Amino acid sequence: MTDVRNMRLHSKRYMTPDNAEANRWSFALESAGLGVWDSNLVTGQCYYSSTWKKMLGYREDELGDSGDLWLTLIHPDDRQQAIESGERHIAGEIPRIETEFRLRHKDGHWVWVLDRGRVVEWDAAGKPTRMIGVQTDITDQKNAEHHLALLNERIQLALDAGQVGLWQFNIETETVLWDRRMREIFGIGPGPEEVPRATWHRSLHPDDAAMAERAIEATFETGEPMKMSYRIVKPDGEIRHVFALARLVRREGMPAMLMGSIWDITDQVLSAEALAREKDLYRVTLQSIGDAVLTTSVDDVVTFANPAAERLLLRSAVEFIGSPVSDVLTLVDEGSGHNLTSSTRRAMESRSTVDREENATLIRRDGERRSIRDLASPIFNSTGAVTGSVLVVQDVTTARNLQRELSHAATHDALTGLLNRRAFELATCASIEKSHGVALQALLYIDLDRFKMVNDTLGHAAGDALLKMATSCMKNNLPDEAIIGRLGGDEFAALISIKSSDDVQQIAGGLITEIRKVRLRWGGKLQEIGASIGVAVLDNPELTLNEVIARADAACYAAKAEGRNRTAIYDANTGAARQNLASIQAASGILDALSEGRLEIYGQQIREISNTTDHTVYIEILSRMTGADGTVIAPSEFIPAAERFGLMGIVDRWIIQHTLETYGRQLMTMNNVSIAINLSANTISDPTLWSFLQSTMERTKVAPSRLIFEITETTAVNNYEAAEHFVSEARAAGCRISLDDFGAGLSSFGYLHHFKVDSIKIDGAFIEQLSNSRLNQAVVASIGGVARELGVDVVAEHIEDTEAVTILRSLGIGYGQGFLFHRPQPLETLLHNLDADG
Repeated sequence: MTDVRNMRLHSKRYMTPDNAEANRWSFALESAGLGVWDSNLVTGQCYYSSTWKKMLGYREDELGDSGDLWLTLIHPDDRQQAIESGERHIAGEIPRIETEFRLRHKDGHWVWVLDRGRVVEWDAAGKPTRMIGVQTDITDQKNAEHHLALLNERIQLALDAGQVGLWQFNIETETVLWDRRMREIFGIGPGPEEVPRATWHRSLHPDDAAMAERAIEATFETGEPMKMSYRIVKPDGEIRHVFALARLVRREGMPAMLMGSIWDITDQVLSAEALAREKDLYRVTLQSIGDAVLTTSVDDVVTFANPAAERLLLRSAVEFIGSPVSDVLTLVDEGSGHNLTSSTRRAMESRSTVDREENATLIRRDGERRSIRDLASPIFNSTGAVTGSVLVVQDVTTARNLQRELSHAATHDALTGLLNRRAFELATCASIEKSHGVALQALLYIDLDRFKMVNDTLGHAAGDALLKMATSCMKNNLPDEAIIGRLGGDEFAALISIKSSDDVQQIAGGLITEIRKVRLRWGGKLQEIGASIGVAVLDNPELTLNEVIARADAACYAAKAEGRNRTAIYDANTGAARQNLASIQAASGILDALSEGRLEIYGQQIREISNTTDHTVYIEILSRMTGADGTVIAPSEFIPAAERFGLMGIVDRWIIQHTLETYGRQLMTMNNVSIAINLSANTISDPTLWSFLQSTMERTKVAPSRLIFEITETTAVNNYEAAEHFVSEARAAGCRISLDDFGAGLSSFGYLHHFKVDSIKIDGAFIEQLSNSRLNQAVVASIGGVARELGVDVVAEHIEDTEAVTILRSLGIGYGQGFLFHRPQPLETLLHNLDADG
């Protein structure tokens, strides 16, 4: 076989299949109700995920992959804007697709979706060839918006009924907007919403102007809400009293604005004396208020308390009326514990409403602490003199407890109570920065062994119980100052202070021992788990947190590869952990290499070694990658990395598309040339593979008969149904199939009953030592005999000496491939030379 394919196969013994990430993504998409679409802009085909179909009430096998499918389901009113959004993005006018429209559900109702996507692939000319996106069901949000509109309508009716005027001032554009009621209050008559900025200033009463302007400026400068009353003079000279509220509003991505409301309180002011005589009526009203209300004299002595105040203070009003407010309310700062004074005296001194800034705690007579919010306002008589204050005390204990819970939930894993990934990274960064040059630290990457088996077989409840037990082990066995976080699934991390690498080895080993002691009785049986731990010592201050985590992760992978239930410490110079990190880095560079054109197509000829009537020139397609710095990256590094991290499907598609688009026309002018393309297990498992190949062949005008697809025996075994389906469709279309690495498995001959192939490629391990091994010669002879019975060609790989050719020829093997015949070279050069030779 070829060097690249050989290296890809040799890498498999270092890898174990892991569908956990794919399962998690599939679960996440389904849980979130996200539908994925993947559109081939060249062929017009579009893949729709099962979650997309489920969102519209269809099964996975319903509908199809037509690019216009969604247009048959879209609401007529939304069709044009949806099409324009996609066309504008493809044309480069907008960075991404983001639009809302309705799709018809299978049962007939309309589903609102938010469609987001963007181009992810371009051809050599920069023309978009592929778009990927997701659609989110936002029907509930749309319904909520509809209800919100109705609510706004009701609010407007309430504002009109209350004769409240609303205004806003855009600080950035210096524009002022008044609603209809504002214009009525200020007596300027009907007109547009926008009014000159000077309108308000000109309307202020001369005696109140300075005070009102200072108050609004203070709100702008400090952000403190403004609550005050002042007088205005209408154009006809009438003086009116108004009460104004103003607040500085800041929203992310929007300019700051002052927003406020104004009531015309002229009648209230003129009726102040009459209202004072009706004091008893107000007392009755206060008794029905749920918040505690107290009034004080100008000397800050309590003169009144409503029933809610009695309930809050656990005291009868007669006990504390006549006492100073400071004796009645024992307040401390919730954060520092320092004593706080009442807001009433400040309100009277400032002659304005005081809303306490600190989070205050009220200590009741039974010692219980309640979180409160208090608001104090001065009381004026008809002459404007301060005669006392009113204090409203609101018990916000429940609200603040909820706020704390929400804050905790935002930074902690709900199941284990550990820091979540983001919070762990922040805490770790802070600790590392604090400890630079002071203490040596190490990061432990902890992966639970056998957890997935328990979780998948016994269910999430059992898995959750094991996670909690493992968490308890970590808390009990790691140092007290350790920062522990759950990174996701069964992966954890901990930052600890150490004295040496021996120290961390002992700590990690002890933790593994304790985790292995975990026993969960479930379903009448005891379940147990283990742990593999990767360690990265923070001995280089230049390392970033991401680099440290990557090192620890690579070491953890090495620990698993060495047999699990053990510790591996990352060594930058040696060891499997370093190789794993290199593999991670190689994988991260593959997509960049594809987009930047640093992956090159090579070819190696397959030659006739026995007399045959076939004069076709066969070329196996290979690939080489160049790093960003110009260095050549060996296939043994990037191919295994691509397979490990699920990128081979992308690489295979690029090779197929690039080869046919770039060399397809030249290939078709050369009557006797066929090419063989390797397909990985990841690619074979792709249900859209054949439609992709079919559309690519049609677009590039490459005849199926010119293409041979090589599938390894291992790929066929591990992806039996997918491989069988692909072989059937490919051969029906006229393509040829070659079973690669034949003989490597114990049941090689058995698979020939199930797969109709055109050729067999003998595993190179039998060819490399052919001249020195009678057993290898016997195996090759057997394969050749079976192939002749089936009428299929046989290719021997890895031929490097002439003696092997003589033996193969004597055994009736028709074709050979290896460095003896031809070393791989750029496909462009190879095709040019073949064309020149005629």
